[in-house]
Amino acid sequence: MTEKSTPTVTQSERHAALVRKVLKEAAKRIPGLKAPHAATARRLSGHRTVPKKFIRGIMSAVDAVEELRVLGKFDVDSARAAFQFEAAFRPVADQLAMILASLNYTIDSRIASVAADALQSYTLAKGLARDGRNRDLTTRLRNLKRDLGRKGPRKKKKPTTPEST
Repeated sequence: MTEKSTPTVTQSERHAALVRKVLKEAAKRIPGLKAPHAATARRLSGHRTVPKKFIRGIMSAVDAVEELRVLGKFDVDSARAAFQFEAAFRPVADQLAMILASLNYTIDSRIASVAADALQSYTLAKGLARDGRNRDLTTRLRNLKRDLGRKGPRKKKKPTTPEST
């Protein structure tokens, strides 16, 4: 009878799980947080371009003109709350964007570093395989070449000269 092995949880997976948990908890603390939705994205995109100066002007007009206020179409308190929300959370959004960019850069940087080492090792392995004595290495190199997916050296573009007429 064979025992089922438990998959190994790496240190990176533990760190990622903790960060996901913290982010999930942080998201719960953002009042009225809404996920992007395709059905409302077009309307949001169009209205997002309305200048804030214009909205503040409407706020002032509705506050000052009784006829506008009784229409009940524009809620000055809701607009004020929206501006307060933006003032409070825009720096948070900027910080999250910076963290996202940094995380993506870190991921790409780590992969690029090992990719450079892999390419150097591949070049060294090709040198070792030239004598043909190591058939296993030769087979592996054939597979590695296929996996690398490069067809050969890049061809230089010929400079184009303007045709004289």
